[in-house]
Amino acid sequence: MGLEIREATMSDHSAVIDLIDKNGMHDYLPALYPHLVSDPDNFPFVATLHGRVAGYMMASVLDGGLTTLYRSARVGSSFRGMGIQKALLKHLKQFSSEQQPSHMYDTLSSTDRHVENCSHLRAVGYRPVYTREGLQMVYQIPTSPPERAGEDNSGRQIQVRELTRSDLQRMFQANSFCRELFPQGRLFNWYVGYRLMEENIRHLVRPWGGVFASFQDSRTSTFSSSGTTIGISTSSSVTCERDPGNSLDFYFPYNVAMVTFYNCHRSTYGAFYSLDTYAMPGLSRDHFQAHLRHNLKTLRRRFPGQRAALALTFDTTVSKECVTSCLSELGISELLPHQEKRQILYEKPA
Repeated sequence: MGLEIREATMSDHSAVIDLIDKNGMHDYLPALYPHLVSDPDNFPFVATLHGRVAGYMMASVLDGGLTTLYRSARVGSSFRGMGIQKALLKHLKQFSSEQQPSHMYDTLSSTDRHVENCSHLRAVGYRPVYTREGLQMVYQIPTSPPERAGEDNSGRQIQVRELTRSDLQRMFQANSFCRELFPQGRLFNWYVGYRLMEENIRHLVRPWGGVFASFQDSRTSTFSSSGTTIGISTSSSVTCERDPGNSLDFYFPYNVAMVTFYNCHRSTYGAFYSLDTYAMPGLSRDHFQAHLRHNLKTLRRRFPGQRAALALTFDTTVSKECVTSCLSELGISELLPHQEKRQILYEKPA
């Protein structure tokens, strides 16, 4: 049928964006395509039919070369049903086996909204290795500047601090700590799975994304509080470290109680902000509330006055009831249509 597949270039930007249908109002490709195409860990390809760009897909090399993630598949509406996505995936797998012969795993992600896709992945040997609960909200970003430090007293006992790449490196090297905070042995953020490896850190801290941490009492790893816990864990008591600077110096990362990873970009909808939460069991809900406020301030600084889609994921250490109640306290209660209740990471041996 005259289908050709070649590497995508910067000059394909407009043609690739034209593949996005009217339901892709939160799509990241319009904003991030130049960054993704120029990233040496990404291998983007387009499928052309009679000279027209008909499809796009990308392979991302993760985990220091151990894992290849196939992602960002887009096929123009007038080209669907022709096997273009299947041809792109076949080409990418062949390319990956030649360029990364030592890679051990192939991964793809999906959601509970795509039941047929999930069934197909299982049929061809993929198995779910990580599932996170999700919630997507509408948020009207205020036009006023965010409060200065110290003005928001609602969570003043909980210190939230943005981590650097060096901080994450120290965190990932603390094996016993990571087994507690990340029991799956990996992250699953913004539809991408990462093993806890130094090679992945540059994908986690970048111009459109980063990570925040809050801290427990540096003198103990026991959590207790008279307040409501954020997850399904039993009650415990929480004492928060008041000096995060010293925390990073002397106790980090063993005093970390919760981390949130974020990614944000402009979209045709307005702004898009993903927020992925990982927490030690039994924390006070004040930790999540403090993280939520801190992330909303970040969103307000970047996109003041815009409408935003706020996409959150969490697992069993943070209950959905906690998430919705904390959002409600900040006036965020409107759900986006077409909710994705679960994000699922699939993997199979290469």
